Amino acid sequence: MGKRTIGELQPFEFTITLAIADLACMPMQDISVPIVYGLVPLFVMFLLHYFITILTSKSIKFRRFINGKPVIVINENGLDYEALRSLNVDVNDVLESLRSQQFFSPEQVKYAVYETNGNLSILEREDAKEPSGIPITVIVEGRLMECNIGYTKYDKQRILNYVKNKNISLKEVLLMTIDGTHVFLQPKKKAYISEEWEALND
Repeated sequence: MGKRTIGELQPFEFTITLAIADLACMPMQDISVPIVYGLVPLFVMFLLHYFITILTSKSIKFRRFINGKPVIVINENGLDYEALRSLNVDVNDVLESLRSQQFFSPEQVKYAVYETNGNLSILEREDAKEPSGIPITVIVEGRLMECNIGYTKYDKQRILNYVKNKNISLKEVLLMTIDGTHVFLQPKKKAYISEEWEALND
């Protein structure tokens, strides 16, 4: 596997690693099992990994079949709902990955790509305004986060009215955050909206 950490392994490599660990334990756990019964499967797994590695280096189609391919989850329009669905990843997973790299709002990111090993690669939006604090999540995937609304200066009805005035139903909202008076609204199938609430006539 080289000198890579567990988090850098491809899915098939991680599977082989777990299988090898289990096979290596068998002769050590039961002294009645001959050591050759453990060595032969380990050698077979070594050969399997060797040949799969060769095939993935020679064939792009086989590599995609085994490892998958990188997927863009944030683009110029914001979060890509269809891409998240294809990866079976929810919005909170993306936000957590962004925060781990010091990005607290999706609008700070121009592009974000989920790599085949599960890491999130980010291209920063250079002209983006940094949040004044941690944006409060008030709507996630069509659900109102009532427990978070108290941390904002707005009430539940004003938030619902804001969404309604944008001709967007609650179920169509992928993400809405509030940072002071700044609002980030990401519909599921439209470009995101970013504006100051105080400038609005609601």
